[in-house]
Amino acid sequence: MDKLVAFLKNVWFKRGIALICWAYTGLLLWVAWLSFAYRFEYENATSLFVLYLFTNIAALGLMIYTRRQVITMVNCMVLPPIVFLIAIFAFGDMYMLLPPLCVVVAMFFINAANETLKTVLGTMYLLMYVIGIAGYIAIDMLMGPISFTGVDLTKRDAWYEALEDNLSPSGEYRIVRYVGDVTGDRRIASYYIEYTGDDVEIPFGFCKKVLGCQHAHSMQYTGREDDPVNWVEGEVDGEEAEMISVEGSIRENPYLIEVISETDEAEGLVEVPAFDDTKETSDIQTAEASDTAEATDTAEAA
Repeated sequence: MDKLVAFLKNVWFKRGIALICWAYTGLLLWVAWLSFAYRFEYENATSLFVLYLFTNIAALGLMIYTRRQVITMVNCMVLPPIVFLIAIFAFGDMYMLLPPLCVVVAMFFINAANETLKTVLGTMYLLMYVIGIAGYIAIDMLMGPISFTGVDLTKRDAWYEALEDNLSPSGEYRIVRYVGDVTGDRRIASYYIEYTGDDVEIPFGFCKKVLGCQHAHSMQYTGREDDPVNWVEGEVDGEEAEMISVEGSIRENPYLIEVISETDEAEGLVEVPAFDDTKETSDIQTAEASDTAEATDTAEAA
């Protein structure tokens, strides 16, 4: 027993645990990034919250154990701004915010850092939280919901997203729909293309990246059965590619155009024009028109 106590009191063992505690800081940075750029979908929200809560409690215990280590002191001073990002990006999601917030507040007072430093940083952090959250609420009330991803996730149509036809044949892209509020007697539905390769799988859930999604079409919403955007196969620069049909007009996948543009710019070539909602792509339509004209000429000759 004495050997175990001596081992637990060993300063190098405590320093090693203090370094491990930085993994918790990395986890919170990752959570802030997911809250900023992704949409969460839960398979079992209760199990995920229990796991998240246990992780925060374990991190709190380890940091209390190493509270006198300089590594932990620095860590405790770095954590408040990270949790502030979670508070802003996941605003209103108290299940995601409360566990790390409790850990940060507790460790800010428990760690053995200089009291003067705590007073100065504590005042700065308190002002940051109060002014930041109050400003966020004020802007939200005056200008409507704040969207960091360019789309309002509360308007996302889950029923439409569940349709299997919205995935491209390769499974690399999906079509999603956002249905806006009624304005006058109109309601607008906006369709976007998302790249599934950026999605992240988490325990008991899934995160779909919405930051950087590509707008495909907007139209008046007349019912949830509306399906004006579909996947078709065509050719781009002589290669087979997945394209989209927008109300019968064939257009290139906006993600494909973006990749080609970036490649050409890097190689010093002419940049491909940006995606235009009003432009109808011609590769497939020209071929179809050509075939129709040949068939008509043959019929007239006969």
